Amino acid sequence: MAIFTDDAPHVAGTVITVTLLAFLTLGLRFYTRITRASWGKEDTLMAVAAVPFAVLSIACLVSSFNGVGIHEWRLQLPENIHYHESGLFWFFLFEVFYCVTIIPVKLSISFMLIRIAENRSWFIYAQYIIMAMFTLMNLIAAFYIIFQCNPVSAAWDSVLQAEGTHCRPAVILADIYYATTAVNIFTDWATALMPIPLLWNVKMNINQKISVATILGLGIFASLSACIRLKYTVLLTSTDEYLFGLANIVIWGYAENGLGMFVGNLSTLRPLFRTFLGLGSSGGDTVPTGLTPNGLPSKSAHPYRSFDAGYEMGTVHSTKDRKGDIATSTQILGGLDKTSRGSLSSDGESQKNIVEKPSRGPGSHGFGPGGIVVSRQIDVHHN
Repeated sequence: MAIFTDDAPHVAGTVITVTLLAFLTLGLRFYTRITRASWGKEDTLMAVAAVPFAVLSIACLVSSFNGVGIHEWRLQLPENIHYHESGLFWFFLFEVFYCVTIIPVKLSISFMLIRIAENRSWFIYAQYIIMAMFTLMNLIAAFYIIFQCNPVSAAWDSVLQAEGTHCRPAVILADIYYATTAVNIFTDWATALMPIPLLWNVKMNINQKISVATILGLGIFASLSACIRLKYTVLLTSTDEYLFGLANIVIWGYAENGLGMFVGNLSTLRPLFRTFLGLGSSGGDTVPTGLTPNGLPSKSAHPYRSFDAGYEMGTVHSTKDRKGDIATSTQILGGLDKTSRGSLSSDGESQKNIVEKPSRGPGSHGFGPGGIVVSRQIDVHHN
């Protein structure tokens, strides 16, 4: 038997939607990193975060069927009285695992930015300060929530509460919430905006700019959920409609964690976007019609078609202006199957791929699948 009305469906709907987004992108992240042998500590941290996030998801979803988001007059009905204690228990789990989950999620994003920053020491030191701030604050909040009552079960046990068991005033918990949320908001915005100086002078094509702007925008949106949750924190000190008021705290608190995981995962999926959607590819991969790779006007373009079943020569673009400047771009793909050929030719980060498996069979060209790819650009200037 469950009670599922008032704001409870909103809680359940949010949890289900965000959970699907978070775990779907998490699976794609693992696939991308493993298949490309690019696993890093940020991926390990996100894998660790998946465990408490799963518990958080269960706690939030179950709470929506056990009193959270229900008006007080419904809970006072004889058949619904037990939902008050049940709702407090699941909200207690939400509070604890909110703090436990957000730490590895935010650490994963920070370490990913550190990996991108390479040797920019100012950026790395700033990220370590940010990591220390939100880790310490969320740990303090988690320990306070767990031990605010003595015994711990007094936080939800109505019998112990009736016996006068000591629990710290609710206003202290609200203050802890305000402080934790403020730190999380500050560090979210700092983490979302700090990559801008790194990318300021980087030459990117329009697809790359769209992908980076989208990811940064989603990061800020995840922070906005914390800002909205801050508005409802005052309900923690309310004595009327307590469980009903907790619905919005659960919704936006869960969204903050789930969207953080979603954004962190999405930022690692550029190879998949490049392969399937053509987003985030290198600006040098495509030569506009009538232009050379250097942007010079081309008077002629000579497409060379495939001259062998196992080999392919790419288009050679050349031009000669009045001063005699010549720009040539050559791409050769050898010994590749269709899948590998499409993957490698679209990979703007790979300019040379050495033979992996020589073919020794009769009539072979000497190279098996996974052969050689050469990308070459030549500029000749005549005085």
